[in-house]
Amino acid sequence: MGPFGETKNKTNAHKQRDDLKRNVSVTEHKTDLDELLQRLGVDPRRGLSSSDVKRLLDQVGCNLLTPPKQKPKWVRFLEELTGFFSLLLWAGAILCFIGYSIDRSEDHLFLGIVLVFVVVVTGIFSFVQNSKSESLMNSFKSMLPPKVKVLREGSTDEVLSTHIVPGDVVFVEGGDLIPADLRVLECSDNFQVDNAALTGESEPQKRKRECTHDDPLETQNLCFFGTQVPEGSAKGVVIATGDNTVMGRIAALAMSTKKEQTPINKEIHHFILIISGIAMFLGVLFFILNILIGTPYIENLVFMIGIIVANVPEGLLATVTVCLTLTAQRMHAKMVLVKNLEGVETLGSTSCICSDKTGTLTQNIMTVAKVVYGGEASFMTEDAPSSFTAGRKSYDLANECFRKLLRCSALCNVATFNESSKWEYEEDGVSKKLDASGNPIPCSFKGFLRQGDGSKLETILWKPVGNASECAMIKLVQSEATENKDFDVDHLRKEYPVKFVIPFNSKNKYQVHIHEMPNSQKQHVVQMKGAPERIISRCTHMLLNGKIVKMTPEERQNIEEQQEALSANGLRCLGFAEKELDPAVYHPNYQYATDTKEHNSPNFPIGEMINPTVEDSTGRIQNPVCTEGLVFLGLMALIDPPRPAVPPAVEKCKTAGVKVIMVTGDHPVTAQAIAYKVGILWSKTRGDMEKDNLRYGRSPGDVDYENPDDATAIVVPGHTISVDMSEEQWDFILGHTQIVFARTSPQQKLVIVENNQRQGHIVAVTGDGVNDSPAIKKADIGIAMGIMGSEVSKNAADMILLDDNFASIVKGVEEGRLIFDNLKKSIAYTIQSNIPEITPFLAFILFAIPLPLTTFLILAIDLGTDMIPAISMAYELPEADIMMRPPRNSKTDRLVTPRMISFSYGQIGFIQAMAGFFTYMVVLNDFGYPPSVLMNRGHSEMWGKQPFFCKFHKGHYVDINGIANPNLDPTYDAPTREFPFWFEASDGYIQDCGYPIFHSGSESDPGDGFQFQDSLTYNTGTRGKRAPTLESYLANEQQGYFEYVPWKGKTSQFWNNQFLYWDTNDKNGPMTLGTGVERQLYFTGRPAGLYSLCAANDGQLGHYYEDKSAVLRGAQFPADAIAKSEPLLFEIDGKRICDNEPAGATMTDRHYNATVFCNGQSNEPEHCRLINGYDDDDKPGFTRNRFQAFYCKNQCGQLLDVTDPSDIPFCDATGVTRCGPFVNGTCDNQCHDLCYPPPVFGDVTFGGANGENGYKQCLNVASSEVAYEALKHAQGAFFWFHRRRANRGVVSL
Repeated sequence: MGPFGETKNKTNAHKQRDDLKRNVSVTEHKTDLDELLQRLGVDPRRGLSSSDVKRLLDQVGCNLLTPPKQKPKWVRFLEELTGFFSLLLWAGAILCFIGYSIDRSEDHLFLGIVLVFVVVVTGIFSFVQNSKSESLMNSFKSMLPPKVKVLREGSTDEVLSTHIVPGDVVFVEGGDLIPADLRVLECSDNFQVDNAALTGESEPQKRKRECTHDDPLETQNLCFFGTQVPEGSAKGVVIATGDNTVMGRIAALAMSTKKEQTPINKEIHHFILIISGIAMFLGVLFFILNILIGTPYIENLVFMIGIIVANVPEGLLATVTVCLTLTAQRMHAKMVLVKNLEGVETLGSTSCICSDKTGTLTQNIMTVAKVVYGGEASFMTEDAPSSFTAGRKSYDLANECFRKLLRCSALCNVATFNESSKWEYEEDGVSKKLDASGNPIPCSFKGFLRQGDGSKLETILWKPVGNASECAMIKLVQSEATENKDFDVDHLRKEYPVKFVIPFNSKNKYQVHIHEMPNSQKQHVVQMKGAPERIISRCTHMLLNGKIVKMTPEERQNIEEQQEALSANGLRCLGFAEKELDPAVYHPNYQYATDTKEHNSPNFPIGEMINPTVEDSTGRIQNPVCTEGLVFLGLMALIDPPRPAVPPAVEKCKTAGVKVIMVTGDHPVTAQAIAYKVGILWSKTRGDMEKDNLRYGRSPGDVDYENPDDATAIVVPGHTISVDMSEEQWDFILGHTQIVFARTSPQQKLVIVENNQRQGHIVAVTGDGVNDSPAIKKADIGIAMGIMGSEVSKNAADMILLDDNFASIVKGVEEGRLIFDNLKKSIAYTIQSNIPEITPFLAFILFAIPLPLTTFLILAIDLGTDMIPAISMAYELPEADIMMRPPRNSKTDRLVTPRMISFSYGQIGFIQAMAGFFTYMVVLNDFGYPPSVLMNRGHSEMWGKQPFFCKFHKGHYVDINGIANPNLDPTYDAPTREFPFWFEASDGYIQDCGYPIFHSGSESDPGDGFQFQDSLTYNTGTRGKRAPTLESYLANEQQGYFEYVPWKGKTSQFWNNQFLYWDTNDKNGPMTLGTGVERQLYFTGRPAGLYSLCAANDGQLGHYYEDKSAVLRGAQFPADAIAKSEPLLFEIDGKRICDNEPAGATMTDRHYNATVFCNGQSNEPEHCRLINGYDDDDKPGFTRNRFQAFYCKNQCGQLLDVTDPSDIPFCDATGVTRCGPFVNGTCDNQCHDLCYPPPVFGDVTFGGANGENGYKQCLNVASSEVAYEALKHAQGAFFWFHRRRANRGVVSL
């Protein structure tokens, strides 16, 4: 598809999503029913035909919500592996593998593997955490009932709910789920639907046949897909199915809503841009510098990779993940389940909380908050214990009027307590707990639940069953039973058995029960409960001071005013009345009825208006008995009260600068009342100002005029806002500091969130219903209720409040702010190590010193020693003012700031780097390598891999026991095998050091038959690596540079005597010797023998070289080794190596391309004989060539330095030549104690390069090995300093 097609699709998608944001546009509720049925093509008495159903199924599809297009799991997993930070780590890994392919360094290989491992593991973790889209749609599917009863072709049948179509006539009853959007055709008087999931209304809503409102969500003749039927029954016609239902639009809106990038994700992205920019800048900068100073390109590339990788915070991803996980675990202990780890910090960045009311700010439990009953002179309003009244209880239980009010509320009531909830149960939840006598243990009526914030919420442990309002009444009555058993609900109902009932219905708006009183006359009493205006109008008397008195107009007005005041505060009022009947007329066997053959009204008093002459269609008239007035007992005002912990939590939000907005589907009056109670509103609203101005006739300019434009509080009904409003209108509304949105639709909630985000807020949204899911998903962090929340809202959310407590959100805000502060500390701590990690590379490149820190140790720091202290920052306690600060400004208060970079890099980083270099140099100096000999001697293929030569001023050569040889002057004499160590003593020091010049080798390969112990398999090929020659060793010695093995190294803990006689079969890291070593690595170290120029060129030195310099940066050699004034004499024990140049030879700094390798075979070139130890008369001899390999029986041992071949202890007593010293005049056949040069026995006895006949090839590697071990210990000291820093370092920003 071309770009224009893509643009068109995007435009259509945006348009479709904007349409979904608009309020539901449904007209079927206003359409004339006959016209609607005709349009749908259905006869309500017969239903649809089978052919119609088949046609409609083909036309509109099944009654299912269309799932969104899903990316394959492998694509989503791949996306997790290719996030921005992951790409940075991938780049680092690839660079490591490139480095390994160039120099075969295992450090690079291991680092690359670990980086890949880190990316894959964190990718798997993120993939598991973020796989939520499928479950979101599945939760919508759970709202569909499996089967539904339909009328088709004149008969009823049960069909799959997925197979119903528009026009189907369906039947629903109590307990059913509504299978599609319905228009009510017929229903019972008590038919109700629970719209809480759709609109957020806390109480079931009445439904009837007639249209009652233009708004489809407000009218009573529609039922919506996914809502529940608590009671009653109905017959309806399907007007919409699947995606076309109101719930389908919400599902589409929720699925099309894109999740906002979390603040912490933005911050990490910002940090990566900074750190990768620094890494690339430094890498390229020093690559260019290296080119300028002449570093070979391959070596330059390897170290550019090292610098870039050193800057990559390999452990950051794991550190952030672990820190967020630890915080999530702490939040779980506070009853907050975190689904999206990044949401932990998002909550801390929140500047605006859009909170649902029901179940979040309130308890979602209807409770009696106020009671009105007769006092001594008039009716009065008193508090009932609830969080709405701050737990106050001001009613007088001894008051007879109040006692009768309680009695009426318990008797005129069908709610009950679940019997099973009245007992204690074992852990299995089935078996009742028994006391010592074997009797079941009753459960307390009340108890306390511990909330996530640590507070305790008093709750009713007995579970009520029934209408929410009636449940609230029996809970109030039962709560007094602990002090007075007369108020036990079961006891009351047994004492007052019911005789007759008129159920509540929407027409009468009252409920009547007749009970038999527990007196000798078995007198009956009428109990009535209902809408206050209906109850008051039926009462002619009232109960005051325990006495029945006539209702006066003044008292009637007083009662009505109190009722209006309660309603104005969002409480739902119910009135109560009773009348004790004359036992002479209403005897125990009296037959109560709502109508009789003669009368169309009840045959007992209910206070109806007198209409004696009005007849119904059957000629019946009113029964005069029913007009007898009742006695008014009082009112009960109910509300879903706020949670006790919410007001202080909201106050804490204000202190923290977090704006709390109520967004509810409930009525404005109720929403406003709760908002005042919890502290979301605390001043006069704009609407109240306008009403008061109108009520009291105030005009602008009047002294007492209240200007609505000055109001800081506003209550916004949902019908006044829409997606089409301008930004200026939204800015006006959201500019208020106190805001309540009421009667909002799901679409409006989403738009409210979007406009808050447009203003720059980090928005948290709480909700429990399906209607909240689009806003929850759109929010920066969505929060669902764990107890009362729907599965849809839980799946759309980033975190779940397991206790449905708003106060837990505030605790989460504190934890989120804390984790941001702690992550800032962790990152500051982590990036401090970048300078100490980079500067070793820079020093290596600029000054060519031995590398102070390897990439492996960098990895050990980043993923080892640094990670644990960095993670430990997550345990830091909050600062005292953490909830007194305003929310952070995401544009200025970044996770990584210039100040932090300056502090971490420019100050702490350099201090740590200098301290690291200090420890590094101290350790090298302690092992015999002072700082003066380090610069320009640190080539990676020299230090620790080749012999090190130094010019000494005095000092002593000592043997393995530390005994000095007084006959050797280190200023002029070379060390011997018996006295290989240089000890500075009191007057000695090192003047200068260097390597032998590396002027041998070529790009070719030695061939398939190459065996490193067999000189005959060598040719001039060294795979591009350079090697020193025997002549370069001898040239150094001739100029006073001798092989350096520091006595300080001998006295170190790493010393091994075998360094003086190493078995070349054993793999050795620094020298790359040993069986199975790759050729690429073998030629980077010291070979198992000697290359010679003169032996390859018939005793001539200077005629076979290329016009290419042999000088290597970081491999400085003594300048005097290149003869400029006079030829050099290349001799071993006084015998010329370059014998065809008797006057001496002139060595250059050119690269020689003709050399031969000698390591002890008799059939090597003639000039190798002297190098190997053969003398002129073919008699076994012993040379002083300390650089050549030697051979030992069975195992490598110390090679004694014998100047005279006749001193070699041979034994001929048996006539057979054997080796070994004389022991008690006999020959010792054990030869493994002494070792000899190869010509002692020749090739036949030795058995060739493979060590046959029990002989081993050995080599003195002490000079290179001590340098290698000293460097490793110095690098370890550099690393150790980081470890100490990790153990003790505390960052304070």
